[in-house]
Order: sequence, then structure tokens, then C-alpha cells
Amino acid sequence: MLPSFPDSLLRNIYKFIYKIFYPKAYKHNRRFWPLYRAQRDQQARLEKIYYKEQLISDNLLSIPTPNQKCMLIATGPSIQQLPKDIFQRSDIDYIGVNGAIALEGLHFNTYIIIDHNFVECRFDLVQKVLKSDCTFYTTPRCLDMILRRVKFQDICCKFKTIETITRDIVEVFLDRATPVDKNNPNFYVRNDFGFSRDVFSGTFDYFTVAYVALQVIYSLHYQEIYIAGLDMSDFSKPRFYETADNKQPTLLDTHMATVLEAFDLAAALFQEDQIKVFNLSPNSAIQSFNKVSAETI
Repeated sequence: MLPSFPDSLLRNIYKFIYKIFYPKAYKHNRRFWPLYRAQRDQQARLEKIYYKEQLISDNLLSIPTPNQKCMLIATGPSIQQLPKDIFQRSDIDYIGVNGAIALEGLHFNTYIIIDHNFVECRFDLVQKVLKSDCTFYTTPRCLDMILRRVKFQDICCKFKTIETITRDIVEVFLDRATPVDKNNPNFYVRNDFGFSRDVFSGTFDYFTVAYVALQVIYSLHYQEIYIAGLDMSDFSKPRFYETADNKQPTLLDTHMATVLEAFDLAAALFQEDQIKVFNLSPNSAIQSFNKVSAETI
């Protein structure tokens, strides 16, 4: 039986032991051992995650989507220029990222957060997501940060956990960091850029949660997609939910060439599969999708 130490102290002891016995390729798991356990299928797809032997994330749980149309709510300033009634459509499922939850009166079916800095700095908004009945896609690190601060029984959303691919490396949950296999049939690859048709096989991030969200949307089989607030321009301006005083930094401006090519790849796949995608941000730097006004929906 373990001594009755504070949880934070126990975690530090576990991390110290882990550092001694595991090589550098496993370093990203030092926060998780031995509190977590993972279940995978024969193709190594992440299926379930247990925390202290309690099931907390079930990727096998099928959650139906009510509609064939969805709207991805990003957080660029242009979101404030859209008519309010566009966020109240019964024939559209709403999918949010990061601070989109700050929009009042909008029900999100699905939510995606992969940025642990956002979880750290804007936990007030994360808590709003946790109190909703959405399906919440996040990473193991973000999930752990949440469970350090909130009791699982107090969370209303349903977790699904994805492993992101950054610079062609997957930090596999409870296993070694591994180069991505771009021959995986679940990946759509062109010019060395990738898009995942199955987010539980790995999800390419390319420095923006909006790209991860499109892969989640694809895996949910939507046939018509509207994107709001995907400005990707004038990064000196606060996001719609921020002010000049609490604006969080971004590195997107330094990675724009990568971001633009990634969205071009996504657009090519959607076109091949006859999935319609429309960008509601008139001045968006993303030219990959047809731009339309809100009145055309």
C-alpha cells in the first residue's frame, strides 16, 4: 500500500523513478506513469484510457451526429462580424476549438483542444467545455492537466483522446516517440504533408488546432462544412474572446507557409471525396476553400 503522500508529491516521485528506468524516447510519458493505462487494437489505434483504473476516455463509444452539415468555429476576430442567428441553426452541428466556447448561446456537439498552453492559461474556458455535454477531443497531456484540477465525476463532457503528429513524430501515449508511417492507409499524403482519415490512428497538427479539427470532422463523416473565424491574418490582433491585456502569444505567423500547404492538402482530399467546404471569413489568409457570405447558408 502506498504511503499517504499528497498527489503532487507522489507524481514527482513517479517522474523521478520513470526518468531512471526509461530511455529518452519515452520521456513524454513521465507525467502519466503509473497512473494511466491504455488499450489499443491490433493496428495500435488508441481505444481506451484508464486513469487510476477508471475508464475516462473511450474512443470506441459511438456518438451519432444529428446532421450532415457542421460549422467549425475558430477564434479569429471575424467571428464577431457574423450574424448571431447563424449559430442557432438546428440543421447544423457546431464544432469548437480553444476559446470558441466563449460565444454565448451556442451549443457545441464536438470540441477540440490540443494546446496545453491554452489549458494552462485559459482554464476558465476549458471548464466551460468540461461542464457541457459535448464530445471533447484532446491529447493525453491536456487530459492529464485537466484531471489534475478537476475530479472526473464533476466532468459532464465525453472524452476522446488523440495522438498528434508534429514534425513527423508521434509521441505515442505510454510508449516510445516514433516516426510517423506515412504509408498508413488511413493517411492521405501529398508532397510529404499528411491528413488523417482516422484520427485514432494519429492526427497531423501543423501548428494549428483548426487543421486537427478538420481531421476530426472528416472522421465524423460530415458532407457539408462551414468554417467561421479562420482568419489566419493580422496576428497582432486579439482573438475574439481576448483583449489586448490578456492576449496569448502565437507562433502561427512564423509557420504560415506550412499552414497554407496543409490546408491545400485538406482541400484536395475533401474535393476528391465530394465534401463541400466553405470559408465564412472574407479576409482569411486561407485560400484553400471557397469563401462565401453567411447569407448564402
